[in-house]
Amino acid sequence: MPSTPRRFLSEAQRLPLANRLAGLDQRRLLYLHEAIAAGSVRGGAERLGVSASALSRQIARMEGELGIALLERHGRGVRPTEAGALLDDYCAEQRARLDGVIAQLQEITGARRGQVSLGLGEGFLWHVMGEPLRSFVDAHPQLHVNLQVGSTDQLVAQLLDDTIQMALMFNPPPDAQLQSHAARRHPMRIIVRPGHPLARLGRRVTLADLKKHRLGLLPGGYGVRQVLLSAEHGDRMRLVPQLLTNSARALLHFVEQWNGVIITAAFAAAWEVEEGRVLALEAEPPLLEGGEAHLVTRRGRRLSPAAQQLLRHLRNKVTIVRRF
Repeated sequence: MPSTPRRFLSEAQRLPLANRLAGLDQRRLLYLHEAIAAGSVRGGAERLGVSASALSRQIARMEGELGIALLERHGRGVRPTEAGALLDDYCAEQRARLDGVIAQLQEITGARRGQVSLGLGEGFLWHVMGEPLRSFVDAHPQLHVNLQVGSTDQLVAQLLDDTIQMALMFNPPPDAQLQSHAARRHPMRIIVRPGHPLARLGRRVTLADLKKHRLGLLPGGYGVRQVLLSAEHGDRMRLVPQLLTNSARALLHFVEQWNGVIITAAFAAAWEVEEGRVLALEAEPPLLEGGEAHLVTRRGRRLSPAAQQLLRHLRNKVTIVRRF
């Protein structure tokens, strides 16, 4: 069957819609993007720090200006209409082009001012927020740092949609769109309070040992949990947590105050171990051999000079991703 000839709009047909598109409020376009990315108006509002009613109202105004629906509401949230997806893709291309122009302008100006964006897994905070990041900020007082903390899955998504320029994360998934600039393997450890029965075993801890105790775990979107799930699959065993939380800090409180047990990369509890508040027990090899901590960017993204400087600085200063 012959294909339908492509129909080009005349100037008279194109101009009214072009004028409406050119006059769109950029903030409303961002609201639309975040609602689509989150899959719900409420989720998009939380990402932007605004009320759900305000976000919904702005998108409705944009739909009124264009004369076309951009979102479809359903029981679990929203999804873009064909027009909404097209507009979001167009705006993403414009944002990427703008980033490229900004990067080139910053190369010309020497990046004496501006903003760099960094994502961290929560377990990295103690190792990055001290001397590594502070010394960079001290050396670049006119640069502003946008710091996002999240799960491995969240950080990957933020890298791929260019919300952040780089991220330090644990056990990222294999993805051709991600580029690792530094990586180091880390063993997993069983974290308990001093005096816990597991600390008195006199041997490495197994998954079967863990089933006998109160367990706290991160959700599946975290690299640490992915390593554990692989170990569970290998042992044909399923661990059921008494506490499931997205907060690494809450898990450490769970150990200290509930006499619970958690499993994490050794570096994530290094400060508490150093202070003697918790113990880090070795697991039965090859169980929980661990994943890798990575410093990652989106492959192909052109970083500003300031971001390139931060990337080099973190690669050299953050010991948990630096190979010795």
